[in-house]
Amino acid sequence: MQCKVCNAFIPEGYMYCPVCGEEIIIVSDFDIKIEDNIDVAALAKTTELPDLSGIINKQGITREIEAPTAGEDEFIVPNPILPSKTKKIIAKRWIILIACLALVFISGCVIGGLSIARYFSYDYQFDKASAEYEAGNFKQAISTCKHLNTLGSDEKGKILLADSYMADHNYDAAIAVLFDALNDFPKDLTLYDRIVECYKAENNSMGIHELINNSNDSTLALRYSDYVSISPTFSLESGTYIEPDPIKLSAPGDGKIYYTVDGSTPTEDSIPYMGPIPLETGKNVISAIYINEKGIVSDVVTNSYEVELDVPDPPELLVEGGNLTQPQLIGVVAPDDQKVYYTTGTEVPTESSKEYTAPFLMPLGKSTYNFICVSENGLVSEPVSVTYILNMNVAIAKDMAEYAISYQIMSTGEVNLDKTYKAEYGFSDGSRTYYIINEYSGKSSTGRMFAVDIKTGELFRFSKEEKKCIRF
Repeated sequence: MQCKVCNAFIPEGYMYCPVCGEEIIIVSDFDIKIEDNIDVAALAKTTELPDLSGIINKQGITREIEAPTAGEDEFIVPNPILPSKTKKIIAKRWIILIACLALVFISGCVIGGLSIARYFSYDYQFDKASAEYEAGNFKQAISTCKHLNTLGSDEKGKILLADSYMADHNYDAAIAVLFDALNDFPKDLTLYDRIVECYKAENNSMGIHELINNSNDSTLALRYSDYVSISPTFSLESGTYIEPDPIKLSAPGDGKIYYTVDGSTPTEDSIPYMGPIPLETGKNVISAIYINEKGIVSDVVTNSYEVELDVPDPPELLVEGGNLTQPQLIGVVAPDDQKVYYTTGTEVPTESSKEYTAPFLMPLGKSTYNFICVSENGLVSEPVSVTYILNMNVAIAKDMAEYAISYQIMSTGEVNLDKTYKAEYGFSDGSRTYYIINEYSGKSSTGRMFAVDIKTGELFRFSKEEKKCIRF
């Protein structure tokens, strides 16, 4: 056999040219179609990565290659060395495989990086939660919103979480989220709106009332005026008063006012306010609430009143006490709306004592009078006492004046055997001064009175009502 490369002679059995070392491929003679089929078969074998360790050795590569047969004919390629075309195909397959693996790896990295970026993107997570909320997947929206709010403190994120809780009928959780948002955004009325909506869903009118009261926002109070119950107003502020008018309570709306007077907290079971509340002497504590048409209970308002009633002053004396030589009328001055009562001696006057209506005559000698004032509400003044000692400078003795009156009555033809006459008072009328003499029948006074001039001894009848002396 001759080498195709160097044309050297190749001995039989050699697999390589002894001169140039070219590999010798020995094949049977067959037509080109069979050769093509062998190439196809060899190519098919290379679709799986072959284990070449059993084929390649130090001397060369040996392998049996099955070629397509016509019928049952078989042939063996004595030196089945892979052609260069097949090697290129194998190398190409490896390159494609490695490229595919690299592409898969790069794609995984890109997709993973994109997923991580989206997971930590506030806007993406907000859009995702919004889409879940719109789709009615509220529980998933809640989960996404929780993660969303870890990425930043944004008002819209908290509102979306609250809305998701509300849509899922978890109003307590929604309220907790909204109150937390109010700490950061206290002026946002939309937060209040949602809290009110939650309270309405729970029929918690008191929660709405407390929310509005605690906000100290007049705009909010006006916005939800139906849920605002204003505490009652007192006609009189707390304090100390002397005979104050009864307390009036008022509140806007058509609700009801309830109150207590013992310091306890009023409820709708307490006293309903129907009219002014009278105050008693001493300390008064009045607490009141207002319950509006929706049943919203106002805050409790309490006022305290210390009542010191107007105790009247003692009457004012017309004549100061002491030693007198000139008789004067005894009396006092007091306000028209007060009554005056008096006693004589040491007895303390009360409302059961004699009522003072007009000044009266001053007794001869020593006399003591006690007076009090009593107001319309029954308050009694301190008593005032006065003592008079009347010693007139007379020319006619007292017993002579008494006898003269008795004689004068007998001289008129009047029988007065059982009558007695006593000079008991002194009286001055201009320049004249008189003894005033009472007539008695037994121990009782007849009511008639007479007067004797202490200087001249002239006799007169005396009108007690008119305080006037009239000649016989």
